[in-house]
Amino acid sequence: MERLLAPHEAAIAAAGVRLVLRSEVVGVLDDEVLSQALAHLVGCYPLLAGSITARDGQGRQRVRTDPSAPGPVLGRGADPGREINASLAWERGPLLRVTVVREPDRPGRSRVVMTLPRAFADAMSYQALHGRLWALYADLSAGRPVWADPVRPVLGPALDDLLAARFSAGRLRGFVADRGRLDAESPPSLLPAEASRDGGPGPDASLRVIGVEAGPDRCERLVRRAHDAGLTVNALVCGILLTSLRSLFPARGPVRLLCTTAVDMRRRLSPPMPAEVLQSAATTTSIRLMVDDRAHPVEVGRDLDVQLRADLDSGAAAMELAAFPHMLDQHPPSLVITNVGTITEPVLPGGLRIDDVRLAPLGHVPMVFAVVSRYRGRLAVDLTYSTAWYTDAQITELARRASATLHDLTT
Repeated sequence: MERLLAPHEAAIAAAGVRLVLRSEVVGVLDDEVLSQALAHLVGCYPLLAGSITARDGQGRQRVRTDPSAPGPVLGRGADPGREINASLAWERGPLLRVTVVREPDRPGRSRVVMTLPRAFADAMSYQALHGRLWALYADLSAGRPVWADPVRPVLGPALDDLLAARFSAGRLRGFVADRGRLDAESPPSLLPAEASRDGGPGPDASLRVIGVEAGPDRCERLVRRAHDAGLTVNALVCGILLTSLRSLFPARGPVRLLCTTAVDMRRRLSPPMPAEVLQSAATTTSIRLMVDDRAHPVEVGRDLDVQLRADLDSGAAAMELAAFPHMLDQHPPSLVITNVGTITEPVLPGGLRIDDVRLAPLGHVPMVFAVVSRYRGRLAVDLTYSTAWYTDAQITELARRASATLHDLTT
C-alpha cells in the first residue's frame, strides 16, 4: 500500500522535521515487555514499519507500507539530547524509532523517547498511539490477552486533497495573493537567526528543547486568570509568548508579529477523522498582530483569539493547507505555536507511573516552535529550535521572559 505525499507532507519530510514524544517513567520498566508491546503496536499501525521513498522519474516522494518490512526495534541509550538528535533513515524505514534512555545519575527513572516523521503524525494521533503502547504494556504485564487489529485506514487520504475540494482554484489564488499583499505592506518581524551563516544554516546543527513550566497551583491560577478575562487558556498563553517575543525587539511602539497557530481539523472533517488514525490532520492559521512594547498578554491574547475564531468561521484555516504549495513563498512566521491540550495519563501496572509527557516538533528549519501542553495538572511550554539558526542564549532569554510573564500573571 502506498500513495504520493501531499504537498504539505512532502515539504515537512523534505525539511526532515521529526515529532518527538518523551515519557518520563518512574519505577522499574521492563524492557522485554515494552519490546513485546512495541511489536503489537506495529500490528495496530502497520505504517510504523513503512518508509518514505522516491518512486517515480520525477523524484516525487511516496509513503509506503510493507507487511514484510522489519518493524522498529527497542533501542537503549543514556543521553536524551543525543536521542532527539539521532540520525533517521525514513527512506529505508521503519518510520518509528523508540528508545529507552537511562541516565546514570537518575536511578529509578527512565525516558521513553518516540520519534516519528511529522509528515505522518500530529498531536492527536501521536497521543492515541502513545496511549495504545502503554495499554499494550499494561495488558502484557498482567498476562491479559492482547488484540492488535489494524487501525483503519492504515494509510489515510491526504488532508490537502480533502480540504482543497472545498474551494475553487480562483478562491485559493485570491487567498494567497491577499496574504502576500498584507506581508508586503507591513513585513512581520523575525527573531534574528544569529547562528546562521551567509543567509544559510550555521555549522552547529543540533536540535534543542527549552521548557517553561507552571506547577498545578500556578496552572490553576492561570486558568482562572484566563476565564476571568473571558479568554481560553490557549489564547492567554499565546499572549504570554508573543509579548515575551516582542520584548526581544529593541524598537519602541507597535511591531508586526506573524503567529502561526496549529488547528486540529479532525473534528471539522465530514465525517470526522478519529484520533486513532495515524495522520497529519492539523493545519495552521496565520495571525498578524501589531504588538506594542507595553502590550499586556491579556490584550494580545484577546486580539489573537478574535482573529483565530474568524479564520475558523471563514474557512481561512482550511485554505492555508488547501493552498499549501503556494503558501511556501509567503513570509515566515515570527513564532509557531501548537497547543496539544491536556495529555491523558496512561494507566500502568502497580509501582510504575509516567510522571511527565512532552511532545515537540524538531527540525533544522529557521523557525521557533512553542508547544503548549497540560499533564497531571501542570502546564508546560516547550520551545524547540535548531542551533543551525538560533543560539542557545537567544531561546534561553525568550524562555526566561515567558517564565517571568507567566509568574507575574499568576502571583
